[in-house]
Amino acid sequence: MTGVVASDGGLRAMARSIRRTARRARSRLRRASVVLLYHRVADGFPDPWSLCVSPANFREQMLVLLGRDVVTLDTLAGEVVAGRRHRSVVVTFDDGYADFEAAAMPILRELELPATLFVTTSGLDGDAEFWWDELERIVLASPSIRDTLFLEIGGMPFSWSCETDGDRHALYLAIHRRIGRLPGAERQRTLGELRTWAGVDARSRPTHRPLSPSELAAVARDGLVRVGAHTVSHSYLGGLASDEQAREVRASKERLEVIVGAPVEHFSYPHGDHTPDTIALVRAAGFRVACGSACKPVTARADVLDLPRVEVPNLPGEEFARWLDEWVR
Repeated sequence: MTGVVASDGGLRAMARSIRRTARRARSRLRRASVVLLYHRVADGFPDPWSLCVSPANFREQMLVLLGRDVVTLDTLAGEVVAGRRHRSVVVTFDDGYADFEAAAMPILRELELPATLFVTTSGLDGDAEFWWDELERIVLASPSIRDTLFLEIGGMPFSWSCETDGDRHALYLAIHRRIGRLPGAERQRTLGELRTWAGVDARSRPTHRPLSPSELAAVARDGLVRVGAHTVSHSYLGGLASDEQAREVRASKERLEVIVGAPVEHFSYPHGDHTPDTIALVRAAGFRVACGSACKPVTARADVLDLPRVEVPNLPGEEFARWLDEWVR
């Protein structure tokens, strides 16, 4: 009987080769991109929804991205449509706060990093705060409020007692859930009633103001940032009737196209909330790419009209780099 018996060294080399091949195969199978979701670049005031990344941390995070494959939303969507696997990063912002132009844009411009800004168009009308900020100002930031509340929200009675139903934060969350699913005009009426109840005027805080039309037009002219629509009033779309959803989608697109002087073909679902009918309405309105907020990476099987995104925490550079490595695999 004859044959070849491998040495211990040969066996170890063979095992290492097999492990390397397996790692490469896993890397190919798991390869995924990530769409980063920001809202604000600001600090120095209460932030109940953790929407803010400080200017210092944002700069460090963007410096980390210089070593990554940062692409536009269109480029990523093209990879998805082609069924190709990718390991890239996309930067997006929701809502359209004025601090985007004041704090985020200079850093993006300096580092030449592209981004997409999804704008809620009702914020462009005057100096009013976004509705969730106004609700926070009424319920959480007021020096004092009454211990009980009775009003009608969306045709349904709503009551609250501090003694039995929890503190102000519980009240804030309860009202947020209800008015977020109302059409914009009805929500504004409810906020007016809440201001009267709390004895709060309608003046907005400079720290919370949205972009003005002229500021948004300047951002769009820069060429580095693509402007997308984020509805008119930032309602939970899945909670609205179909005709109201269609109005929210189309009217925001039309308003933005007038301001930026170019087609607006990107959309973001407020709160990530939508139904299959919502997606159909977005497609019918002429949007080519849309983003939700499902907290997961983008794979080759993603839907370009419902791309998942990951909300970015307020982390300094080194921690952000480690966090990002968990998503871009």
